[in-house]
Amino acid sequence: MSRFLECRKISKVFGGIKALNNVSLSVAPHSIVGVIGPNGAGKTTLFNIISGSLLPSTGEVIFKGKRISGMGPARVCRLGIARTYQLVRPFNSLSAMENVMIGLAFGRAEPVARRARVAEAFKILQMVGLEGKTNHAAEGLTLVEKKHLEIARALATAPQILLLDEVVSGLNPTEITRTVDTIKQIQKRGITIIMVEHILKVVMALCERVVVLNYGVQIAEGTPEQVVLDEAVIEAYIGSFEDAEEKPHA
Repeated sequence: MSRFLECRKISKVFGGIKALNNVSLSVAPHSIVGVIGPNGAGKTTLFNIISGSLLPSTGEVIFKGKRISGMGPARVCRLGIARTYQLVRPFNSLSAMENVMIGLAFGRAEPVARRARVAEAFKILQMVGLEGKTNHAAEGLTLVEKKHLEIARALATAPQILLLDEVVSGLNPTEITRTVDTIKQIQKRGITIIMVEHILKVVMALCERVVVLNYGVQIAEGTPEQVVLDEAVIEAYIGSFEDAEEKPHA
């Protein structure tokens, strides 16, 4: 497997508590990798380390052969790794178009020229199905629209890797289907995706490989089909394979 992004033996300690303990992850270009596990497993901590918001206590993150641990989120973003957040954080008083244009102006290694930003922002909003909401204030958007705007703001930075943190959380089945389709279209454009997700149907539908964390420890890795049959995963996360469909928020 081509090593596009590598997390090498990542550990993170907060006040004597190990949020992550010797976690390793390799991600191939153009793939979709899922990170699952119960609440408090260390999934978002791993995202914070990959995106540069946190320093690992030990270990390192390598992107395209270069160590990026410690570079900080702004520099990591400009190198080509963008993320969304579980709790959406748009600039509420700005329009959807203006939210995306901020990413175009400040999130890229080479910012888009001012005269080209409107056209580029509209193209990105089209990608996530928000072309009809360009002039709507972010605070007036529905939850699913805000989540898609969060994805659009990340896409505005021209990422090579997109970290999605529970983008379907709180959505109804129709909205989940719409979001899954959006993620598939993003991958078709050559963007590598790593996603934290609780809803197993989404993981099964999208991910080629899945990493399972429990109390900061990596307890399994494999295809979705392999992972949901792993006894350690069933005990720690699913409860039982038969209950997997009924326990999306375990």
